[in-house]
Amino acid sequence: MENQDTTKARLIEAAGREFAEKGYDQARIRSICDRAGANLAAVNYHFGDKERLYREVLLEAYRGGGPEVTPTLGDVPPAEKLRGFIRFFFHHIVALKEEHAWQTRMMAREISDPSAALDEVVQGWIRPRFEMLKSIMREIRPEADDRRLNALCFSVVGQCLMYRLTGAVTKRLIGPESKGLLDDDYLADHVATFTLAALGLGPPAGRDEATNS
Repeated sequence: MENQDTTKARLIEAAGREFAEKGYDQARIRSICDRAGANLAAVNYHFGDKERLYREVLLEAYRGGGPEVTPTLGDVPPAEKLRGFIRFFFHHIVALKEEHAWQTRMMAREISDPSAALDEVVQGWIRPRFEMLKSIMREIRPEADDRRLNALCFSVVGQCLMYRLTGAVTKRLIGPESKGLLDDDYLADHVATFTLAALGLGPPAGRDEATNS
């Protein structure tokens, strides 16, 4: 007999593809269950209703297909905390396998046409990580007011998310081979080095020795 956790995971994967393709209103529970190879009662059993299923799937999209992980940065200087946070962001949020491309499509849909589910995801998952980044920036720039700290944080997040949300454009712009060279480790080091240079905490960005530190 199949494990209940396995059924739930298949429903989330199937629902993710359905919601990404059709949006919340046009997605159908029967179609989701057919994709997952599950009976109609499975959605009610695991999630309660379509809305709760959507919230779970949206959270899965923002998690990037992996388990929920909180960054552990340790007792290190603020510059190293920022580098560690950016590395976490790339490996647990930006990183995306081709077979999980529905996550990016669903995020794009939700950003352009937000639902009530986004409030829950922001409060329960995005905000804690944003506040962690903000506390690091506060250590680096203690003189900055709240407006400046928010802008600094969004500059970091924007650099990171660009690589997740524009993958199709990037591949067409520079070619699959060049895009393949921009792996998560390289990009994390690049964004960290670029940001630290802008903050006056590192050498100018663009030097090979800086990105390999």
